[in-house]
Amino acid sequence: MSSRVERFGLVGSLYVSQAIPLGFIFVALPAILARRGVPEEQIGLLGALSLPWLIKFLWAPAVDRFGSARGHYRSWLIPLQLLSVATVAALALFNLDDGLGPLLGCIAAFMFFSATQDIATDGLAVRNLRPEERGLGNGIQVGGYYLGQILGGAAILLVFARAGWAAAVLTMSLLLALPLVQVLRFREPAYEKQAGERVSMGALVAFMRRPGNGSWILVLLLYRAGESTALLMVNTLLIDRGFSLEQVAVTLGAAGSVASLIGALVAGAAIGRLGRRAALLTFGTLQALALLAYRFLDVPAPEWGVVLGAVILVAFCSSMATGALYTHMMDRSEASTASTDFTLQQSFAALGPAIGAGFSGFSVAAFGYATHFTICAGVAALAVLLVALRIRPRPVSAA
Repeated sequence: MSSRVERFGLVGSLYVSQAIPLGFIFVALPAILARRGVPEEQIGLLGALSLPWLIKFLWAPAVDRFGSARGHYRSWLIPLQLLSVATVAALALFNLDDGLGPLLGCIAAFMFFSATQDIATDGLAVRNLRPEERGLGNGIQVGGYYLGQILGGAAILLVFARAGWAAAVLTMSLLLALPLVQVLRFREPAYEKQAGERVSMGALVAFMRRPGNGSWILVLLLYRAGESTALLMVNTLLIDRGFSLEQVAVTLGAAGSVASLIGALVAGAAIGRLGRRAALLTFGTLQALALLAYRFLDVPAPEWGVVLGAVILVAFCSSMATGALYTHMMDRSEASTASTDFTLQQSFAALGPAIGAGFSGFSVAAFGYATHFTICAGVAALAVLLVALRIRPRPVSAA
């Protein structure tokens, strides 16, 4: 079996790579479009691009069932990573001045490939991380995601500001290709054949029928929805208040993502000591309280120090909450249906934020930024209340 360092390194690098384009699409691109005068309502609809991530559970059983005996999940990761690199590189063929249609079509193709790659990555993680490694492993996963956001949301935005669209997307595709070296070198252990061969769509129904999973699904829908709904409109608020693309890149893409990276690693180290449920409650409460800091940005000329402090606080607390959530998700995934169970939970966890993102522009237009951010904090607090009232510790089994 591979070493602990190899397992953590591979999972972390795959999360970094898939987050680079996502960081660009959901952090940098809204700022670019806002600078070009695109209305908030249209920018909010970027959330529709995450549709493959919401419904990927529909084809997750195929990833669990089919695969090479020489490396079940590895046989999915290699071609999907190559396809992701190709579609991101193809973005260089389009220009923002030519309209958003072709550009969004190419991004939609990438989102399908990256969502399917994520299914295989999560199956690999559930299968290869021991129960006692999952807290730290999920900290590394979430930290890797935010490192990818630093690269995609900040570094690539700076490349765009200095060198233009083609240079930005080609740099992004190069960074996306780097983890292929680790995937090619990884020697995946063999699994029992019945674990993959008997997986079907019935596994989705089986997960939803397990005791306690109905309440858990409600938690998944709400737990990250407040933070994600707030983040998209922080972009537009900063542009509305006269911040430059470079300032947005430094504030949200760099400082926010660095704080998220640190928060994820802190959570990974703390979950084992606090316990799964206590971490979910504690970090979720901190996330809800931190979101209220965004209210202080709704002034005619917010000071950069206040903006930076609010972004860092929310990013740090929200990444800790995400690490706790993902550890619970892994614990609730059966070994024989690793990809299917984890992916179904991940889809529910993405559905709430996507719905919130879709309505975020309309919420700001109707209520203003301050009230919008208060609503986001309330949604996060509701998720914590559900955990306190309905979620009980679940026995952890080895994958």
